[in-house]
Amino acid sequence: MRLVIIGLLPALTAVTLNAQTALPFDIEGGSPAVHATPRSGRITLDGELTEEVWRKAPPVSGFVQRDPVEGATAEEQTQVRVLFDDDALYFGVRLFDHEPARISDRLVRRDDDGQYDFFEVSIDPNLDRRTAYQFRVSAAGVQRDVYLYDDTREDDAWDAVWQSAVHRDKDGWTAEIRIPLSQIRYNPSDSTQTWGINFSRRRLANNERSYFALESKVRHGKVSMFGKLTGLRLPRGGRRIELRPYVLTDTRTAPHTTGDPFFDGSSMGNSAGLDARYGLGTSYTLDMTFNPDFGQVEVDPAVINLSAFETFFPEKRPFFVEDAQVFDFSLSGRQNQLFYSRRIGREPRGSAPGGSDFSDIPAQTTILGAAKLTGRTPGGLSVGLLTALTREERGSAFDVESATRRQFVAEPRARFGVFRVQQDFRAGASQVGAIVTAMNRDLPGGGEFDFLTSNAYSVGIDFEHNWGGSRSRDWALFGFFASSYLKGSSEALIRIQRSSTHYFQRPDATRFSLDSTATSMTGVNWRLQFERRSAKHWTGGLWLGEVTPGFEINDLGFSRSGERIDVGSRISYQETKPGRLLRSYRINFFTFHNFRHEALDDVFSASSWKRAYARGAFSLSANVQFLNYWGLNVSSFYAPQSLSATATRGGPLMVDPASITYRVRANTDRRRGIVLGPDFEYRNRLRGGYRWRAGLRISGRPSSNVELSLEPNFTAEIDPAQYVTAFDDAGFTSTFGRRYLFADLKRNTLTLEARVNVAFTPHLTLQLFAQPLLSSGDYKRYKQLAAPEAFDFIPFPEGRFAASDGGSRGCRTGTTCASDGVRYIDLEGDGNSEASFSDRNFNIRSLRLNAVLRWEYRSGSTIFLVWQQSRNARENVGDFDLSRDLNALFGAPAENIFIVKVNYWLGI
Repeated sequence: MRLVIIGLLPALTAVTLNAQTALPFDIEGGSPAVHATPRSGRITLDGELTEEVWRKAPPVSGFVQRDPVEGATAEEQTQVRVLFDDDALYFGVRLFDHEPARISDRLVRRDDDGQYDFFEVSIDPNLDRRTAYQFRVSAAGVQRDVYLYDDTREDDAWDAVWQSAVHRDKDGWTAEIRIPLSQIRYNPSDSTQTWGINFSRRRLANNERSYFALESKVRHGKVSMFGKLTGLRLPRGGRRIELRPYVLTDTRTAPHTTGDPFFDGSSMGNSAGLDARYGLGTSYTLDMTFNPDFGQVEVDPAVINLSAFETFFPEKRPFFVEDAQVFDFSLSGRQNQLFYSRRIGREPRGSAPGGSDFSDIPAQTTILGAAKLTGRTPGGLSVGLLTALTREERGSAFDVESATRRQFVAEPRARFGVFRVQQDFRAGASQVGAIVTAMNRDLPGGGEFDFLTSNAYSVGIDFEHNWGGSRSRDWALFGFFASSYLKGSSEALIRIQRSSTHYFQRPDATRFSLDSTATSMTGVNWRLQFERRSAKHWTGGLWLGEVTPGFEINDLGFSRSGERIDVGSRISYQETKPGRLLRSYRINFFTFHNFRHEALDDVFSASSWKRAYARGAFSLSANVQFLNYWGLNVSSFYAPQSLSATATRGGPLMVDPASITYRVRANTDRRRGIVLGPDFEYRNRLRGGYRWRAGLRISGRPSSNVELSLEPNFTAEIDPAQYVTAFDDAGFTSTFGRRYLFADLKRNTLTLEARVNVAFTPHLTLQLFAQPLLSSGDYKRYKQLAAPEAFDFIPFPEGRFAASDGGSRGCRTGTTCASDGVRYIDLEGDGNSEASFSDRNFNIRSLRLNAVLRWEYRSGSTIFLVWQQSRNARENVGDFDLSRDLNALFGAPAENIFIVKVNYWLGI
């Protein structure tokens, strides 16, 4: 007997099932449904569905394609059976394949999102349509787990302890999955429950991605698109007590200086600690850590930052990565956020007392303890509370002449706290949330840390409202309001007011000024955005936001944004139906414009808004996929002329000339053994200067368990206005009694990122990473800004250095000259320099190596063997010479760190 069901989903034209296959649709709710059966017999987790208990469970099928043709019936049938008992959920999966030899069972490391066949199950236990747990097993038996939140966002750092097994046969492959209920949060009940559920399959041979409940490319949402899992009866919650003790030993070797009493070239350390997780009821989890190991298994990439702003590095420490999405409160601007966990345990900022010859300062501030409470109730209330305490870090200093040692404070004791809450409404279609962050430092009474704030607080509220469409996700209105408050000495507040995100000392500012008596500061940041999210072709949005001058969160958050009024919009057109040449394409246009608050000096004056124009852009891009699965992205980016408040590093406004940027990226079929991804970018500054970058990503698989990737990049640029320094000159009134020096900077940078991943088994992997970096900077044609709100300069002719018997130093001819790594500015040409500074030319050579052998010797328990090496060298040469710089790089002294870490997972 065969049943043909037509028209139950708009995208599905026909589904053919055998007589024992359950209907995959909840007729009343309009979404697919699967029924769970109580486990009535023993299951041996071997990947083979041979037990009688599997035959008793009705299978569900009828998967629908998302790729390559959305809405089409999957080419190969997939059948899923669901069982449950008091301790776990069980999934038995039959994945038919008429070409079993083409099943891609590539071995990769755990959690790697690579190119292979897999099956995926996603579970929404609270049926909130916003959060879910996702479990994947590949045809080679490799696991990956992800936590889904905010309907579409993924936290791939989430890890669970679960079991799976796979088996190959002549009909394709099968999988058995056991998910302990202790690994998920759900609400026990004596009555029958309904959860959200989705299944997904990837078949690499035809690049097919199919779903039990279609996750559409033309409808916004993931969790909100789930089907239903019915028939569950779970009268009690799973026990959720986990202990993870660890022991670690490390050895460091590095160059040392003769006479240094703190380091003789090698050192060794040992530590032990414990991470504990305890389930508070069924909805909340308490995580605690004692003497935590916050070492990084993978190093941060090397960067060279010549801007005025801080570089962002993502969090990699396990305690903070776990459940990080609960504390997320993103702000306007890329990577800006109210809570940035890397502020906790940061590098100490104290320095040795003056006159010390050697010092020993810890690399990181010790975290005495940290705890967090996270959870989500069946009613859609999400709660997160995190607290951490760092100790007063002390360093040691040594004076050779007196042969004495003394200790000093390197970082004061500090306390950190974050509280986050979010409440869902309308089955997850609407949400309101709030956050509070707090930092308190115990500053020593000696005044050596008066440059730091003593207290910093922030509060924020955010909301999201979706409506329209069958799942209420077609249109959206969302936004946030955040406020900051900090307190400290006048020295600390002056430092913050003069920082790159404020520049209150700017001499031509009209709405703020530096307050040398201030001991506190407040500000706000808000944004309101409206979007059309779901449509067959046209989507778009527009937004309005503001950052006030006093907004400051960098004691516990991250922000590189200065004060501004922000407006923008975007519009996109997509085609997902394959044509005669293209499989799909998407065209995007967006524009944004930032204005300083000085626009409000005369809100109805065009000249007022023109003077306040800080930054903006018009961008047009097209992303296409060809029928052979090659991809191409072409984009252009035009930035109009603006007035920069940061170019002079706190000086007057200065013209930032218009520029236009073109970028072309491409990729070959990512399923193949060798994949190429060329990338070219060119930027033309319309009043001089350029930047071009050429890169190529090459990845290959010489065997099914080895993956290689190389990513060389070369950048060449000429910046006609690279900031150098500034010095006072009361007689030069054109720029308010201070001279601002710039130079033409010729810069070349070559980087290469190389990775080798070897998977010996699904539980034993080796990762190798290498990043050599060569960069040169040649400062030419020194000059000074001639006038505010301009891009005009007074050139400084190059002269010859001269030193008199009286000790004066200056230039015999010209306005600037250099000697012994020092550059002099001699405005009068009389041999007496008005200013001097170290030579800015640079050649930086850096090499970072990282090797990690990871063995999961039992579920949740891991042994790490890590080797890290770094080489760094710098010279003030300026020109780029590949042969010379490579020789200098590999001739540079090396620092090596060897780490052995063993942790053990115990579930009680």
